[in-house]
Amino acid sequence: MRLILKNLWKNRKQNGWIFAEIAIITLLSWFMVDYLVVNTYATYCSTPAGEFEKEHLCVGQFRELRGKWENNEELMDKTDLEMYEKRREGMQVLKKKLQDMPEVQSVCLTEDYIGEDIQLYTWRTYYAANDSTKFISLSERFYYPDQQFFETMGLRAIEGSPDVETLSRKNPQDGVVDGVVVTRSVGEALFGTDQVVGKQLALQVTERDMEGDDIQSWRHYTIVGVVEDVKPYPDTIYPYVLFKPNEYSFPWNESKLLLRLKPEVDAEAFVRRLTPTLHEEFTAGFSVLAFLETYEQHLEKAMERSETRMMGQLASLPLGLFAINIILGTLGTFWLQIRKRKEDIGIMRAFGASKRRIFCTLLGEGAILTLLASLFGDIIWLQFNVSRSLLFNGSYFGRSNDFTTDWINQFWPHFLIISFIVFLLLLLIVSIGIALPAWNVCRRKIVEALRDE
Repeated sequence: MRLILKNLWKNRKQNGWIFAEIAIITLLSWFMVDYLVVNTYATYCSTPAGEFEKEHLCVGQFRELRGKWENNEELMDKTDLEMYEKRREGMQVLKKKLQDMPEVQSVCLTEDYIGEDIQLYTWRTYYAANDSTKFISLSERFYYPDQQFFETMGLRAIEGSPDVETLSRKNPQDGVVDGVVVTRSVGEALFGTDQVVGKQLALQVTERDMEGDDIQSWRHYTIVGVVEDVKPYPDTIYPYVLFKPNEYSFPWNESKLLLRLKPEVDAEAFVRRLTPTLHEEFTAGFSVLAFLETYEQHLEKAMERSETRMMGQLASLPLGLFAINIILGTLGTFWLQIRKRKEDIGIMRAFGASKRRIFCTLLGEGAILTLLASLFGDIIWLQFNVSRSLLFNGSYFGRSNDFTTDWINQFWPHFLIISFIVFLLLLLIVSIGIALPAWNVCRRKIVEALRDE
């Protein structure tokens, strides 16, 4: 260690420029690394324990066969309600046909399902009733009553809540108006406990009066059930979801379909077998099963169309070029530094220093220089973070006013973790920049190293 510090001080002028370069690179890299780490964590590492089982879940959609009635004068004279009944009858026939298949465990019609549309505008802010200081942004999901939504989705009720079969019905508790079901984390964030059945949520709504003026009012919802945590989208951080029954008991027009297969059935094979004959075998009245695919296939397509995925792809090119410039610049700096020290390396070897000792000494110099420069860069970045709140806290994916549930929303753990990751990345780059030329120089004969100078 003494030799390392002595060499750093001896070459302090040259090392000063390298110190400044690493500090600047730390500042430039911090935001990029922060963004990538938080998004990677959100997508791949923050899966709640209660994530529903997707392997045996399929999705599809019923659509209307308009060509069957558009030119039929008898049908065209029917009212909208009568046509609705015709469509409903067709969907009921097809649903029962699917339900009767030996591979199928349960089927439900739904307005949407978790992950169907990867959009940010579905987040709405709810408050704990009678306490406007406690609020949370969560994803609203609608379901049709009496359609086996929760059991088909694979959600699980927590202890102390009605079971999922009960929650799938229109009124899980008699006499409850505007009843909703929430995930466990919603209750914990707003009330400090997951035993929240019977508690109320408040939503601020804006309505227009007869004169066209906006009127602010509050609408209250009673929590009638709690299910295990589940993320609304794959790239979300928080498992904050509210399930709200649709005011209609059955879809008026097109309807999405959830189909859960039995555990022993291969979902991909099942979809491949049915897809070629959907329009021939699954048509009834004015309804047809337009498509059917596994949940994971459908979710991947939705992610490819999502705004967050497209923005990430657009940002990846400049970020990639920036990272390449940083890596090449740092590698080049240390490559030149080591080659300029060939004479010193030759002298050290002439006095009996082993190749391994020289190699470790050079790496130690780079590690200490990187550590000091990274700390300096982190301290400067800390000043910006304190004054401007630059940490990427994932607020685009839903948030509450209590940021104690995840490290990314706790300032010091977040700052220290990202700083450590930035340091490790820079240390890796510096080590490569030192190791390659140092290994090349140490392999040469002592006389050759001295003669080059």
